[in-house]
Amino acid sequence: METAKPDQEKWKQYPNTVLEFSTAPALRIDLRKPLESEAVEGLRAIGLTGPFAVLTAENPCGENVEDAPTDRQADAREERNERRTGRLEAELLRRGTTFARVDGVSPDGSYREHCLAILLPEDQAVELAKQLDQLALFWFDGEAFWLLPAEADQAPTRLPRAPGDRA
Repeated sequence: METAKPDQEKWKQYPNTVLEFSTAPALRIDLRKPLESEAVEGLRAIGLTGPFAVLTAENPCGENVEDAPTDRQADAREERNERRTGRLEAELLRRGTTFARVDGVSPDGSYREHCLAILLPEDQAVELAKQLDQLALFWFDGEAFWLLPAEADQAPTRLPRAPGDRA
């Protein structure tokens, strides 16, 4: 039996993400469930009026602070993540690109990654995720969320996954 590559294991976790938007009003979207019209209305209410990407500058190449073997290394990764996110936000502000802060959270709340929802065309969003060394990003096409590969060698996946789809 073939062992899954680390990025394949991480890819399998993406569809289990809950998006928590740090906006007023706050908005929470569970990507494991069908998108409700109230959620789409909520996105519009916070300024996400068209297709957009949700991506992060944190944890390039799929590494996580939790993967660090020592507390010191975990702290160093967390500091690096904060710097990377700050640089991304500053660049988006400089360009005048609309964005909102959003966290990608595991369903049980044990893992949280700071992300941005960015109004960009899909091709530019994928390119930005690649520049940030990200395995994947979420894409909202106006009707549904998708999991799109950036560095990962995977096929785009419409969310929520169909029952029984192991991806």
